[in-house]
Amino acid sequence: MTLLNFAAVLKKILLIISIFVCGIGSVFAQVIDDSTKNVYGAKTTFFTTEENIKNNLEAYQVIDTSLTGTHNWDPVNISDYYYQNIGTIGTAMRPVFYETPDIIGKRSGFGVYDRYMKTPDEFRYFDTKSPYTKMRSVFGGNYRAFIGIDFSRNVNENWNVGFSFRRWTIDKQIGPLQSRGDLNVLSHSYDIQTDYRTPDRKYHVMFNFARTFHKVNETGGIRDTTETLVYNELFDYDDEDINLRNAQSGELRQQYHIYQQYKLNNLIQFYHVFDRTNRMNSFLNTDPSTNPDVDYFDQFLLRTDSTADLSRYVYFQNEVGFKGSIGDFFYRFYGKRKEIRYTGKYLNSVNPLTENYAGGYIRFKPKENWQLKANAEYELNGNYQIGASLDVPFLTVSAKSMQFASPFFYEQHLGNHDYWRNNFSSEQVQQLSGKLDIKWKDYFRIQPKLDLKIVSNHMYFDTLAMPQQSNGIATLIHPGIEAKAKYGAMNLDANYVYTLKEGADADLFRIPEHFLTLDVYYHKVFEGRLEARIGTEAHYKSTYFADDYDPVIQQFHLQNYFEVPGYMFIDLYASVKINTAQLFIKFRHLNQDITAGGYFTTPYYTGQERILDFGLTWMFFD
Repeated sequence: MTLLNFAAVLKKILLIISIFVCGIGSVFAQVIDDSTKNVYGAKTTFFTTEENIKNNLEAYQVIDTSLTGTHNWDPVNISDYYYQNIGTIGTAMRPVFYETPDIIGKRSGFGVYDRYMKTPDEFRYFDTKSPYTKMRSVFGGNYRAFIGIDFSRNVNENWNVGFSFRRWTIDKQIGPLQSRGDLNVLSHSYDIQTDYRTPDRKYHVMFNFARTFHKVNETGGIRDTTETLVYNELFDYDDEDINLRNAQSGELRQQYHIYQQYKLNNLIQFYHVFDRTNRMNSFLNTDPSTNPDVDYFDQFLLRTDSTADLSRYVYFQNEVGFKGSIGDFFYRFYGKRKEIRYTGKYLNSVNPLTENYAGGYIRFKPKENWQLKANAEYELNGNYQIGASLDVPFLTVSAKSMQFASPFFYEQHLGNHDYWRNNFSSEQVQQLSGKLDIKWKDYFRIQPKLDLKIVSNHMYFDTLAMPQQSNGIATLIHPGIEAKAKYGAMNLDANYVYTLKEGADADLFRIPEHFLTLDVYYHKVFEGRLEARIGTEAHYKSTYFADDYDPVIQQFHLQNYFEVPGYMFIDLYASVKINTAQLFIKFRHLNQDITAGGYFTTPYYTGQERILDFGLTWMFFD
């Protein structure tokens, strides 16, 4: 696209935004006039979380109706780009910066679709004075779409029920399309929840169930047969050839969760948590022996006519504890038992395992802006985690020491294209983080920050996509700064992180040296009825050897052949709110063909091409 053509496209986009912002008021004028007479609304709809109840932070909060983040529906974008995917919404994701797991015991070893799954700690439990419904629909270019529905209502003042539904449909961005609707991603999820308190508030029970089926038609990335890598020749998107045409990966997850507690008095309360989770990860290829698929695989271990690899991870977990408050001091202690079964389709044995834990949590809050928290958990096999954080005016400091077990998948796997058997020890991490908070009225806020991690015996996938464990140490240092500035209706949000790596294992962690995100926007409320936000977002990562992705085993792994160039992409957006309706329009990758033909998120996977998205979020309270 020439610069002249691009200018013409930009004029059309600006015209759409103008109509969008100026005309929406008249479109919804009647909605405002009618709904302002309603007794119930956002200010009478409250929610809390299980974590708050579990730690006796029982204050309910009002739902968020601001425009912040309304224009974002891509999970990578929502995470402020702290995750790397393989080009399109719904595909495999991994953290850009090293993160420790949530648990210290055995895990399945699969996690690239975790961000699309709703976990028990993410559920919100509502107290509604009237039925509450939230609908969100997004229509993106290149046949990308999302629809979500949340519903909750009080049966009576002590009992609430609700459900949610999510659906993603994302077409391919690279490779020849067979037809409209040639899906790259298809994802369905639904969940139900309920909570009940006795009238005397002594007994409280919460239940949730969630099911997600996430399917990805894998491309294997762009197929490059040239001897010399030329980046600019890889930005033809749907005209590019791809490595896989018959492959599909996916995850099915079902989880049941119950939390219940009984209060004798403020000093002594008892609680119980039950979890049952079933996860199945699969890779299928209906005809791996045909071109171009056959060239993608290094070997065939079981059969050549098809591939059907499957791993299943099931566990039951019970946690029993007691807790209470003494003035400004809160305590919680517990014991936990976890029964696990892990199987692979071609493994001769099931791996049953029982883990036993003991742990505790304390909180001390002598003043409104002063708080000390500490937690510890020990697993009888020797793994542990200890953490503490201190929040005082102008400063937040946290520390963590952790040792966690190797995942099942890292230790044993037999599939059609891969085989390994390992005996890994636990990995250790020491972490220290701090952030200053300096404000000047409402005009300026700056937050210098530092994150330090020391990692020992790191487990990873090497350049051959085989699991390995080092016996060295890596030190990861991340100084950075967050800043917010405001002048009238103009606002600036910025986040910058610098990465310094030291130690014998430093090269096992592929992290960009510079990481920057900017959001410059105009935000204003017009006569209390129309709220508008128009802005530009930009994100930059410096050049680095980003991890490659192997869809057969659903793992990111090291690589040394494709240096992902540093690139800044720019998005333009506008969003408006009238009463409980929010609309947005977003022009993704505004600067494509001006600075370059595109960018890469992962080797041979191009990032989002220039495209237009529309979305609507609407809340109802009757």
